[in-house]
Amino acid sequence: MKKKVYLLLSIILTFIGCSHTSKYIKGDPLDFVNPLIGTGYHGHTYPGATVPNGAVQLSPDTRNEGWDACAGYHYSDSSIIGFSHTHLSGTGCADLGDILFHPTTKGYNLTENDEYIFDNLTFSHNDEKASAGYYSVKFSSEKISAELTATKYSGIHRYTYAANEDKGLIIDLNHTLTEEVIDLVDIHRVSSTEIAGMRRTQGWVTNQYIYFVAQFSKPIDSLTYIVDKKVVPSLKGTKGTNVQSYLYFGKANEESNIVVKVGLSIVSEENARQNLVHDTSDLGFDFDAIYQNTRALWKDALADYNVKSTSKKDLINFYTALYHTKIIPNIISDTNGDFRRHDMSIGNNPTQKKYSTFSLWDTFRAWHPLISLTDTKLVIEMINSFLDIYETTGELPIWPLSAGETHTMIGYHAVSVIYDAYSKGIRDFDIEKAYHAMKHSSNINKKGSDYYIKYGFIPSNIKKESVSCLLEYAYDDWCIAQMAKDLGYTDDYDEYIKRAQNYINVFDGSTKFFRGKRLDGNFESPFNTFEPGRAYTEATAWQYRFFVPHDINGLIQLYGGYESFASALDSLFTIEKGVDGDLVDITGLLGQYAHGNEPSHHMAYLYSYIGQPWKTQEMTRRLLNEMYSPTPEGIIGNEDCGQMSAWYIFSSIGFYPVCPGSNEFILTTPLFDEVIINLANKKNLTIKANNANKYKYIESVMLNGELIDKNFITYEEIKNGGTLEFTLSNKPNKKRGTQSTALPYSLTNHDSIVSVPYTTKDLYNFENLIVVNLASTTKDAIIYYTLDGSEPTENSHRYIEPFPLSESTLLKAKAYKKGFQPSATFSILATRAEYKKPTSKANYQQGINYQYFEGYFNRTSDLLKHNPIEVGTMENISINSAKQEDHFGYIFTGFIYAPETGVYEFATKSDDGSVLIIDNEVIVDNDGSHAAIVANGKVALQKGHHPFKLLYFEDYEGEHLSWYWTLPNSNRSVTIPNKNLYK
Repeated sequence: MKKKVYLLLSIILTFIGCSHTSKYIKGDPLDFVNPLIGTGYHGHTYPGATVPNGAVQLSPDTRNEGWDACAGYHYSDSSIIGFSHTHLSGTGCADLGDILFHPTTKGYNLTENDEYIFDNLTFSHNDEKASAGYYSVKFSSEKISAELTATKYSGIHRYTYAANEDKGLIIDLNHTLTEEVIDLVDIHRVSSTEIAGMRRTQGWVTNQYIYFVAQFSKPIDSLTYIVDKKVVPSLKGTKGTNVQSYLYFGKANEESNIVVKVGLSIVSEENARQNLVHDTSDLGFDFDAIYQNTRALWKDALADYNVKSTSKKDLINFYTALYHTKIIPNIISDTNGDFRRHDMSIGNNPTQKKYSTFSLWDTFRAWHPLISLTDTKLVIEMINSFLDIYETTGELPIWPLSAGETHTMIGYHAVSVIYDAYSKGIRDFDIEKAYHAMKHSSNINKKGSDYYIKYGFIPSNIKKESVSCLLEYAYDDWCIAQMAKDLGYTDDYDEYIKRAQNYINVFDGSTKFFRGKRLDGNFESPFNTFEPGRAYTEATAWQYRFFVPHDINGLIQLYGGYESFASALDSLFTIEKGVDGDLVDITGLLGQYAHGNEPSHHMAYLYSYIGQPWKTQEMTRRLLNEMYSPTPEGIIGNEDCGQMSAWYIFSSIGFYPVCPGSNEFILTTPLFDEVIINLANKKNLTIKANNANKYKYIESVMLNGELIDKNFITYEEIKNGGTLEFTLSNKPNKKRGTQSTALPYSLTNHDSIVSVPYTTKDLYNFENLIVVNLASTTKDAIIYYTLDGSEPTENSHRYIEPFPLSESTLLKAKAYKKGFQPSATFSILATRAEYKKPTSKANYQQGINYQYFEGYFNRTSDLLKHNPIEVGTMENISINSAKQEDHFGYIFTGFIYAPETGVYEFATKSDDGSVLIIDNEVIVDNDGSHAAIVANGKVALQKGHHPFKLLYFEDYEGEHLSWYWTLPNSNRSVTIPNKNLYK
């Protein structure tokens, strides 16, 4: 009887165990990767074939114009131009699309003028498949099936043609994914089964070389070259700038295929051939065998994480995100160690791989810290690639691509990547060289570092993106300070730790926002927090409101304490007002939080800095569920070379690096019941959570059996491996993580600093007399001020009530409170208006003069280097008569009639740049602000006619120009009327 009971109990337990195990979705991680995710909306990903960190990204191109052509493919399209071999993943700028292959059964067409054309290939998504390392599509109208796979240096095509159809291939060397200038193309026949060539382009990155060698599984029957849309007689090859070739392989009585192997190099044709031989010689033209090797590479790469989940949707999101983090950066050194440097010289290092495609403004935040967990070898190779660029150019990279620098975005975030690695003990690079490269690069950045160093802020009336640049420089300088401290450079530490606190200088206590500040110390006005202003990078003031990752507690003190900061953070996620203006990068809005762009990515975790970690847990779970989905539109903004995906991975496994370099990861609720991370040091970290998909709140956290009562876990704890176990609940635990000892790192480690004083008055160009008020967000603070430019002390004038100023004065103020550290010094130049005198001439006529230009312009000053192609007059400024959509400019000149004496405010709204000059003085500098951004400025004018010049240029993707003024004693901005314009 006992035996029967035991047997029954055993069966029951076995059934329970099997039932528990079977609840998880089973499958190979490869099967959960869907490269089509992100190819819709503005994700800007590509669906084609590549290998981890490969030099080749062989993918279909459906368009090559417009912002959503950055990766060449958009899911909304229904035709394919062809398959090119290089692509960017998720960027906001376009480039590449090198060496396009277009299969055809229709040959090449000639128009009535004997000009060559070929039609796009129509397709249905029902006939399309994409997986890690593989892509296929059927073209019913052409009776062709196309399959793609890739190796590290090669793209492999297999085209299957229906019986009795002409088998043709077009190689288009004129195809690009942006308006690149093609400087040189060379294509030639090597043998009956091999074509080779190169091209050099000037696009997002200049002087870009690409060499290719294409080998075919069947001999070429005939080869036709087309130059500038004309067939040219040649047996061996041709050169030019607009070159295609048509390869004919005959006709078969039955279905047959052609396999093409295309090797690439940015160094030389011979290296492209060696790369191809290295990758494929053992397998010949066996497409399936090559793909199986590629699949094995992906299987190994995705094995870094083993995830258990009851949700197939979440597994697809996770493993596709992991896939997207593995396809960049791209290797640029060849199998023999050759690589092209940024000065175009050829280097060689067979023991150290070189990489490019670093979207550092995006990826320093989470992607680089993520890689440091599982692949320290890659981290070291990336840093050594940075240092080679520094040796060549004298500056660490900002956004390098291929063998060049795009100079895109802001900051010097290679500094963050280097220090984050150094702080984690990843140090197999020249540390002294790296440190001096960090210092040097911090002092030569072209976006205002000279002003930043001299004044502690970047004047918004002189430099665009002034607030964003300052905030990001301050974080980078904190990284330099920490490394200086560790290396024993005391003086450097003192300098850079002071620079790391420059964020205080653009904090406006009256609004509790970071705000553009003019050179005279006055904040820009009017101030609209919902408008994409010139002082911010791809953002409004909201998206940069909390960007001080190294000193969140210092920022809390500026707010006047935790309560005020918490209220502001709550409002970030709840104020639903739309953005005033058009800025395509502000996507994925939750209140004013914009998950579709990187400046917001850390903000949900800031609740853990104020003792409210349950709000972090609520918000990260909501963002995981709402901002990602397993669909083509499933990435809410530009994927940005893995950063959007890195956020997903970190947040879904339960922690995130708010401040890279601090070695702290802020905890949140895992999305999965179990995740095993195979760490770079061969140890494993197992993360467990009960009913993770159901519960979103943390009740407790244990690491290897020890309670973690902090709101973070350290890199050292992660690196040592073991088991990190979350006990979850459906209710928030408002006792856990609330103590000061639970809060993460901040440079300011105490709660007793007085917030910097502020005034709500704009003291620039005041008339006759102005009454100045001062205040501080710190309750009961006492303010002392000086009017002679000296540093305020407690012996200076004590502020009791608003006071008058009637002359230009340098005002400084400092706030004190007993038991608190004094505030930073507030400094502002109060400027009394000096009216500009009008001009006079014999007669004025209504209207204005204009000069019209065409060409490639980066700043309005570039217009002065060109001759106008048209001159004339018009009633008011207008760009409607431009003869092309992109790459044009205007210079408008004339006289503005000021109807009364007083202070006028002028504004321009422009895409891509405008500068307004009145009486030979720059009043509005809105230069180079991509997207329709507003900038303004004030000037005191006497009644009468004043000469003006307005310069404008349009680069690409959208055009806009308008101008406004606000008359003295008015609060209303209006378009400048025709009746006030003369020539």
